[in-house]
Amino acid sequence: MIHQLPGDFLLGCATAAHQVEGNLDNDWTRMEREHPERIKDGSVSGIACDHHARYRDDLRELADMHHSAHRFSIEWSRVEPRDGVFDADELRHYADVVRTCRSLRMEPVVTLHHFTLPVWLADRGGVCSSDAPHRFARFAAVCAEAIGADVRWWITINEPTVLAVFGYLYGEWPPLEPSMGGFLDALAGMARMHAAGYTALHRVAHAHGWDAAVSIAHHERPLRPLNPRSPIHRAVAVLPNAIFNRWFLRACTTGRLLPPVGHSQVVPGLRGSLDYLGLNFYCEERVRFSPRRPRELFAENVVPSGVPLSAFGWTIDPDALRRAIENLWEDFRLPILITENGVADDHDELRAQFIVDHLSAVGAAIAAGADVRGYLHWTAMDNFEWAEGYSKRFGLLAVDRGTQERTPKPSAAVFAQICASRRVGVPQAPVEAAV
Repeated sequence: MIHQLPGDFLLGCATAAHQVEGNLDNDWTRMEREHPERIKDGSVSGIACDHHARYRDDLRELADMHHSAHRFSIEWSRVEPRDGVFDADELRHYADVVRTCRSLRMEPVVTLHHFTLPVWLADRGGVCSSDAPHRFARFAAVCAEAIGADVRWWITINEPTVLAVFGYLYGEWPPLEPSMGGFLDALAGMARMHAAGYTALHRVAHAHGWDAAVSIAHHERPLRPLNPRSPIHRAVAVLPNAIFNRWFLRACTTGRLLPPVGHSQVVPGLRGSLDYLGLNFYCEERVRFSPRRPRELFAENVVPSGVPLSAFGWTIDPDALRRAIENLWEDFRLPILITENGVADDHDELRAQFIVDHLSAVGAAIAAGADVRGYLHWTAMDNFEWAEGYSKRFGLLAVDRGTQERTPKPSAAVFAQICASRRVGVPQAPVEAAV
């Protein structure tokens, strides 16, 4: 089926500061330096894609591919390198990133926290620190004053549940301290941070008469029973789904720290703190009961035979994205902005069809009644993929690690054609201006 996307539908890419800019003084850089064994290919982020210096050229190249939006994050440790000390040059830098997006007719989508923390806050307990909400609100307010006149779409925290799992439950990311208690504390801490950041952004916007739409970037990774007819397979999917896929969203809508994280304590500013729903989606998982998986609440992920996989080993199923959108729309009735969707693909063999198929799924969800405002592909260029280092490639642009030269991949032209025509579900011909 051919889907015509709405004229104001946002199409573009998503990035994160540490992954494309690199950094010298946040908790991730410190882990790379002190625990190099944690990065699977042995690399360090370094200057990453040198996007901090090359952002104007990079954004111009994306605009030439007919992108109408761009998501990026502000690196907290650059803007506030010491507690309460703000770097005016870095604030001007990010203000110019926003101005550049606007001048190129790309809607800026700004993330305030994308996995990394300044070391001064990490040393105080990170997201679990009792004063993290206050400090995050201060940071949000400073950023809003600097760039808020030109930014409508805000994201407070990227994938809070993912950070809680990998940083605090598994201990594979900073702070490298695995425990169930730490996991629950991290979820509670980030709920309080989000509420504080949401309030600060709206306070600044209201004072100046600006529009602001604020959300989180929620990672939806549905768990489905491997055998739907098995009661134990169905049962084992329930609790992980409730915690990973729904707890944070329900906390934001009810305003309470629901069990098992809390005892329904009210968090000021949390209730109704999603103006829209930012959705990061990569795949579904099929699960079965396993007594050897207590850390995963006894849910073992099993890849069904014959299902196509990405270079990450994640299943590729466009209809899973349609189901996710429709389920989230049914549950929350919030406008949805797809803030990440992409595929790890070493040789750009999967990406073009992946984009076509997944945007077709978005079109189908819209046709079924879901209010979807845009789609941001992960990502613009091959970058530092956290614990995977540079070994996983999600970008539309290849990056030479020695020269930093960018080379558009064939999939970039396919996405450019969709961005130009706003039509999906038909064979795509490259657009000359795309590359």
